Amino acid sequence: MNDSSTDAQREKLAKLVGTFGTAMLSTVDGGGRIVARPMTPLGDDFEGVFWFATETDNPAAEDIRARPAVHVGLMHEGDNHYVSASGRAEVVTDRAQIERLWSPALDVFFKGGKYDPNVCLLRVDVDEASYWDGPGNLLTKLAYFATVAATGKHDALSDTGTVDP
Repeated sequence: MNDSSTDAQREKLAKLVGTFGTAMLSTVDGGGRIVARPMTPLGDDFEGVFWFATETDNPAAEDIRARPAVHVGLMHEGDNHYVSASGRAEVVTDRAQIERLWSPALDVFFKGGKYDPNVCLLRVDVDEASYWDGPGNLLTKLAYFATVAATGKHDALSDTGTVDP
C-alpha cells in the first residue's frame, strides 16, 4: 500500500467514525469473557484515538485496568457503514481532559456532571482498524446489484480498507 493510499484510507476512516453516535466497546472480564457495552464516542475528530466517559468503578474501567486490550465496533446498518478497531485502552482521570471532552448530553448519565469525582475517561489508542463503506439506501443498493451483475466487479460501489491510524 503506498503512502497516498494509506492517507486516503485514514481520511476515509476518520470521516466514517464521525458519522457514528454509538460504539460497542468490548473488553475482557476477569473470567476471560468478552463483554461488549454501548458507549458514546467523545470529541470531534478521530485521529486514531477513541474517548468514552464512564465511572471509575464501572466494570469496563475495571476490565481495562487489568486487561487493556479492547475492541471498538461501530455499525450504521441503514447507511451500510461499519468500522472494527482494536487497540489498547487506559483509564484517564485528568480533569482538564474531562472538561475538554465534556458535552451537556453527558449530564444525563452522570448526576454530578463533569465535576463528579467518579467520572473518568476511557482512552483507546487504536492499533488497527478496518472499515466497510457500501451502498446505503435502497436506490444505491439497487445500483450496486445492477453494477455487479453487469460488470462482475463486486467492489464497484463499495470501499473497504484496513489502516494503522
